[in-house]
Amino acid sequence: MKENKHIDWPYFSGLILIPVVVVAFLFIISVVQGLFRYDPAYFTEEYRARYDTPGSVAVDLERALRDGDENLMEELLGTRHSPKTMPARPDLVLTVMISSSDKYFHYLYFETRSYRRDMRYVKERDGRFIASETDLYFYMDSGQWRKLAGPLAAIWWILVIVFTTAVYVYRRMAAIRKSMFG
Repeated sequence: MKENKHIDWPYFSGLILIPVVVVAFLFIISVVQGLFRYDPAYFTEEYRARYDTPGSVAVDLERALRDGDENLMEELLGTRHSPKTMPARPDLVLTVMISSSDKYFHYLYFETRSYRRDMRYVKERDGRFIASETDLYFYMDSGQWRKLAGPLAAIWWILVIVFTTAVYVYRRMAAIRKSMFG
């Protein structure tokens, strides 16, 4: 005799684990990306001496952004790939270091004509400070992924629980109807 299940537990467990699997997958991608991300040519003694403080990177970053200097940006990033093409922004000024976390210094740049703000991040890597692009590696490395993944996972789990509860109630009521009315 087949027993009627009101909740399919393996299916429910799989749905609950989806956010965890997605975050684990993204972490694996960022770790692999981190292994090959930086170009050793940008970590010589010359670069270590030039960019020995986060402020020196922030000042040169202002110059690179203001002039649209892609070569200087490559030096600041220290990565194997070239940065995106960037237009010159002559009205850009470095305003302040907003905050710092355990890995990153947060610098705010400001365009005086358009009032557009631009947040840039600097971190220490292999004896020198580098600028960071805001890509997947940055979000996973800095921990900012939690600001997005946490709420999305909570919403996902609430939806799974609500729909599973609805399916349970529907199936339970169907079983009661069947027992009452045949």
